[in-house]
Amino acid sequence: MEQIQTIEIPIAGMDCTECTQHVQHAISGVEGVKKVDVFLSSEKAIVQLNPSVAKIDNIRIAVKNAGYSFASKEEETKTPNAALADFSRRMFTAFGLAFGAVIIIVVLGEWLGLLDGLTQLIPFPVGVALVLLGGAPIFLNVIRATLNKQIIAHTLMSIGAIAALVVGEWTTAMVVIFFMHIGGYTERLTAEGARRAVKDLAAMAPQTARIEKDGTEKEIPIAEVQLDDIVIVRPGEKIPVDGEVIAGHAAVDQSSVTGEAMPVEAGIGSQVRGATILKQGTLKVRAQAVGAQSIFGRVIKMVEEAEAHRADVQQFADKFSAYYLPVVASIAALTFLFSHDPLATAAVLLVACSCTIALATPIAMLATIGMNAKHGVLIKGGKYIETLARADVLLIDKTGTLTLGKPVVTDIIALNGMDEHTLLSRAASADRYSEHPLADALRLSAHERGLVLSEITNFESHTGKGVQAIVDGKKVFVGKSAHAIPEQAKEFEAQGKTVLYVSMDDSLAG
Repeated sequence: MEQIQTIEIPIAGMDCTECTQHVQHAISGVEGVKKVDVFLSSEKAIVQLNPSVAKIDNIRIAVKNAGYSFASKEEETKTPNAALADFSRRMFTAFGLAFGAVIIIVVLGEWLGLLDGLTQLIPFPVGVALVLLGGAPIFLNVIRATLNKQIIAHTLMSIGAIAALVVGEWTTAMVVIFFMHIGGYTERLTAEGARRAVKDLAAMAPQTARIEKDGTEKEIPIAEVQLDDIVIVRPGEKIPVDGEVIAGHAAVDQSSVTGEAMPVEAGIGSQVRGATILKQGTLKVRAQAVGAQSIFGRVIKMVEEAEAHRADVQQFADKFSAYYLPVVASIAALTFLFSHDPLATAAVLLVACSCTIALATPIAMLATIGMNAKHGVLIKGGKYIETLARADVLLIDKTGTLTLGKPVVTDIIALNGMDEHTLLSRAASADRYSEHPLADALRLSAHERGLVLSEITNFESHTGKGVQAIVDGKKVFVGKSAHAIPEQAKEFEAQGKTVLYVSMDDSLAG
C-alpha cells in the first residue's frame, strides 16, 4: 500500500484566480502527485503525494515552468497601517486610471478624433511595436498557457488585439491592451484585499511564547513550543497555546474565539484557548495544542481553504472560457465568411470577451469571503454563500454573535438610603483603574451622568471576585456579592443581565 503525504507549499507570483488554475495544472502533472488544491488568498498549494515518487524539486520545476515560484519564508516588514495606506492608494489609483481612460477614449479619442490623429501621426510599424511592447506580459502569459494546453480569459482579448493589428487599427489594439492591464491590476488589488484579510486574521495569533524549563523562563518563537511545555502568561498578554491551567487564577477575554464580550474565570484544571487575552491574573498553562493544531489555528486554516468549496457558479466560470472561445471563434469566422469585413470580424473578437464571467465570478467570491473574515464572519466557501439564497431560517448559536460586546449599565438599585448618583460615583471610582469590561461600563455611565470620579487609595484587584479601594474615606468593594442576594438581583440575573454588587465598609450598598 502506497504512502500518501500532505504538504503545504508557499507559492509566489499568483495575482488572479486563473493563476491558481495554472499552478494546480502544473503540479498535478508531476508523477506521484495525487491531489492539489491551490489557494490565492493564502498563497499556497496543499499537495497530497507519494513521497517515494514525487520529489519536491520536480514540483519546484513544474511551478517555475508555469511562470511562478516557491515563496520565501520571510515575513512582510510593512506595518498594518502602512500596508493599509498602500492598498488604499493603489486601489484609488486603479479606479482613477480606469475612469481617466474612459474619459480620454470617449471624449478625446472618439469625439475629438484623437485616435484617428494618432493613426495618421505615428507610422504603423511604430504603432505595432508599441502594442507588442505594451502587451508583452499579457501575450507571454497567453503563450505560456497555450503551450500548457490551457485557455485563459485573456486569450480571446489577445486574439482580438492581434486581429485589430491585422486590419490596421493599432490604436484600437492599444486600447484593448490598456484595458487588459487595468482589469488585471484591479483583480490583483481585489485578491490582495482578500489575502490581507486572511493575514490580519493570522496576525491575531501570538508569535512567541514564554516557557518555563528547569526553573527558568525563556521566550521562544511559537513554532518551537512543544506539547506539554509549561507556558507562563501574564496580564495583558495573549495566551499562545491551547492547554490546561496548572497554576494561577485569571480572567480571560475569549472574544477572539467565542465572540463573548465578558471575560471568563480560569483556574487550575480550566481549559484555555490560544489567541485569547489574559485580562487579570497570571497563569501557567500546559500546552496541549500549538499553532495550526489549536482552535484558532484551525479557524485560520478553514478561512484559507474556503476557496476549495466552490459554488456552482464558480465551477461554471472555471470551464466557461474553454468552451466559449471556440464558439466566439466560429462566430467571428462566420462573420468574415458572410461580410468579408476584417474590421467586423475583429469587432466580434473584441466585444465577445469572457472576462466578466471567467474573472469576475471567482474574484467576487474570494473578496466576499476575505472581507467577512476581516469582520469576524467565517464563511467556509463560495457554495455556502450560494446556499444562502435558499435559506429560510437563521439560527444564532450563542450570545455575543449579535450583541455589540460592550456592556452598559441598565439599572441601578441603591440600598440603605443611598442615592443612585452617589452609589454609581463611588463604584466607578473604585473601578477607575480596572481593565474589566464591566468597569468600563461603570465609568461610561458615570461620565454620561456628569459625575466626577474621586481619587482612590489602596486599590486591590481580586481576580474572579472584584475590586476594592478606599473612596471618600470608605472601603468600597465592587464585584461578586459576599452577602445574601436580594430578590430584585435574582430577577435581573433571570433576564440574562450581569449584576455587580457594591458594598461600603462591609455593608451591601446596592
